[in-house]
This record gives sequence, C-alpha cells and structure tokens, in this order.
Amino acid sequence: MTIVKNYGTADEERVETEAQLLNSNEAYFALEDPLYEGDHVEMPDPRGGTILKVAAEIEQNPMPASMKASFGRSNGYAKVKWGQAQPVRQAPVRRLNLELLHSEVISSASTLFADGQYDSAITEAMKSVEVRVRRLTGLELSGAPLMQEAFKPQGFKLDVGVEEGRSGEDERDGFFHLFRGAMVGIRNPKAHELAHGDDPNEALETLALASLLHRRLDIAESRLSR
Repeated sequence: MTIVKNYGTADEERVETEAQLLNSNEAYFALEDPLYEGDHVEMPDPRGGTILKVAAEIEQNPMPASMKASFGRSNGYAKVKWGQAQPVRQAPVRRLNLELLHSEVISSASTLFADGQYDSAITEAMKSVEVRVRRLTGLELSGAPLMQEAFKPQGFKLDVGVEEGRSGEDERDGFFHLFRGAMVGIRNPKAHELAHGDDPNEALETLALASLLHRRLDIAESRLSR
C-alpha cells in the first residue's frame, strides 16, 4: 500500500508500506507507519487499477502475539477505519513552469535562466518586450517613453484590450501602466546597475510578467495585420 500525505498538492509525499485488510471498511497498520487521520491510502484493486481510501479514524493498540508475524518487530498496531475520499480539485497548472511561458521569453531568457544568470534573464526578457513594441509601432524611442507613446489611453498605437466599453478602457489604462512600469521598475534598474538576484522563483515570476506582456502584444499584432 501507499500512504499519501498532502494528496493532490505540490507538497505530496508517498510512503510505501504493508497493511492487513480486515474488510472494505477497516485495516491494520504498524504503529510506526506515518499514517494520520486525513491521510490518503492507495491500494491495488483486485479487479485492476487502484483504490483510494482516506483514514477517517485511527485507534492505536498494543501488538498481540497473534499479529507479530504480520508486523514484525512493531510495538503495536493502528486500526484504521476508512472514510470516503473526496475528489481533489487541482489547478490546471500546479506550478509556474518556464516552458509554459511565451516563446519570445523562452528564446530570449531560457538559456540564461538555466545557467543561473537570473538578472540577465530578466533583462533580456524585458528587452524583448521593448524591442517588439518598437518594431510594431515604428517609434524611435526606448524604455518608458516608448511605452508611454505606444499605450497611452488616449491615442494608443497598440490595442491590447479584450473587453468592450468602459471595461475595455480601464483594461487598456491598466496595461499602459503595466508596460510602462515594467520598463521603469524592472528593465532600467537591471540594465543600469550591478544587481545580484539569486532567487530563481522571483526571477521566474518576473519572466511570467514579460510573458503576459508578450501575449497582449500578440493581440495587438493580430489587429495590425487585419
């Protein structure tokens, strides 16, 4: 059998063990097994496949002589009553993954990220956003001034909104600040200072922002080609 702790989460842990089934509702485990109420247990289904149970009640008992052959040197046994295992709701993507980011981010930053050069990876990813905006607009600007002119709510050159009416106006205004803020708060400091970023998770989250901006540029580019 397999004891599954934190079932269906990113922290899931599995422990292989042996147990003695009494009936469909109960089983005996060695007292030393790391099984607690709420843990899941997977066991083979005689008809094929796997049965999933959840430990609803656990009763600890001293080991009688008649059971020592089944549990070896264990000092006792735990009588487990099964409950109904509820289906676990899982997000479509359980962990942020570099390979799932926009292709522009992968091509510009993935090698640097894999080499542990996180600051350089961030710089190149944000630079790829800047270069693409410049190419799509034809503007001879860079950084925040480029984003200011490309995405200003009144007279934008690239339409990255997907909503209609007032919601669309608010959306475009929000992405105007995201594009401009990415240049001011991320692109420029990384390009002009000797940074020492060593947190891969934070770097990956920043690359995800660059990926989001590229996906909005996909929308804008598709409209330009109509």
